[in-house]
Amino acid sequence: MGRGKAQHNLDLIQTSYEILERIQPASTRAVCYQLFNRKLIANTGKNCTNRVSVQLTWAREQGRIPWEWIVDETREPEYAATWDNPEQLIQSTVNQYRKDRWQHQPHPVEVWSEKGTVRGTLAPVLEEYGVTFRVTHGYTSATAIHQAAVESLSRRAPLQVFYVGDWDPSGMHMSEVDLPTRLREYGANIHIERVALNHADVSLGGLPSFDAETKRSDARWGWFTARYGTQCWELDALSPILLRQRVEAAIQSTIDWPQWEQSAHAEVAEQESMQDILALWQRARGA
Repeated sequence: MGRGKAQHNLDLIQTSYEILERIQPASTRAVCYQLFNRKLIANTGKNCTNRVSVQLTWAREQGRIPWEWIVDETREPEYAATWDNPEQLIQSTVNQYRKDRWQHQPHPVEVWSEKGTVRGTLAPVLEEYGVTFRVTHGYTSATAIHQAAVESLSRRAPLQVFYVGDWDPSGMHMSEVDLPTRLREYGANIHIERVALNHADVSLGGLPSFDAETKRSDARWGWFTARYGTQCWELDALSPILLRQRVEAAIQSTIDWPQWEQSAHAEVAEQESMQDILALWQRARGA
């Protein structure tokens, strides 16, 4: 394995393995930023990231890197739910049953992002806490904003949104101006808190940045440079480990833990009850 591969590509693959072993699951772009930080690629432009993508594909095809370590949430298939028989459906329902632990929490919580590239990275945290993830895909549609507003009004407490996005003209304008303004117009009961990228992320000098001049064509360029200066950063540059930790800490900060544990115990009891019902149904069906 590796015959015909240039040594610099083998080195890149080995370093990528070591990076992914620590930060997985992560996107290819997140790996590229880590390689750039180690000066193994010249930049995070398309030519370099395409080269990394080619090498990571080869490495996975050769069994050198596990497929599941790299996520591409922008191309995940959507399957229609089907079953072989009614028993399979009932068993699936029992196995997947999960109590809504947020029902009795002080505030319901969601995580929003301007880009879908971090969905797979955040998946372990979102799944563990049962938190909804919304991708705004840049300046999101009126339909999506209105839907979020309407859903928030059906809740007994304000929805706490933890937002992750780029630190650039559009990215900052979305979370600081556009979303809050439009949500207010629809009467939403939503509070947005940006957890990444934040001021500490971009002021400590640890993340690769680029000149805001490259974004001059953005209509928010003047607004951004007047408030935040002339440098920009991408969310993908942040370590996936740190991003997961940041989001998890934000979620945990809202939780009433005694109530959370009470819901967890109730979930176990309800799952056991469902298993008993399934067993009775199976015996009756076999009689």
